[in-house]
Amino acid sequence: MKKLLYSMLVFAVMMLFAGKTSAMGIFQSDIGYIPMPSINISLTVTDNLGVRTAVEHGSIDGKDYISGYHGLILNVIPLKNITSISFTKTTNAQASLPASLLDKLDNNPFEATINLKDHKTLTLIVDGSLICYGKTPYGFIRIKLSLIDRIENIVLIKENKTP
Repeated sequence: MKKLLYSMLVFAVMMLFAGKTSAMGIFQSDIGYIPMPSINISLTVTDNLGVRTAVEHGSIDGKDYISGYHGLILNVIPLKNITSISFTKTTNAQASLPASLLDKLDNNPFEATINLKDHKTLTLIVDGSLICYGKTPYGFIRIKLSLIDRIENIVLIKENKTP
């Protein structure tokens, strides 16, 4: 009898915890969940079908930067320093990159051509499995980088000040 009561108590606590964590947005499968980056950036996402969507609170995997590899060097570039990004599937990266690096890219390497605000261009190999998030007037978007043709019109709206 005690074992049954103990098991029921443990089960009830587990269910309560699972419900709370899901409601807090910890699981990314939540429909209305988008991560909020430290700064508010507006941008326009054009998918591989040519559909353009303007968003605010834009982020890549919840971050206000894009990261990728130039050779074996990891580069991290804040979105506020970028004017546009174009994505293309690359087979050259799979042939030239070591297996350990391909694992970090989830075996889904994409070439990102990044146009910086200082008029320079940088090409990085990024993980196509990363997700671009944003907020529109009618709801939220999320799309994998592998399904994006380009991101443009990147503008810093507001930078949150930390006390």
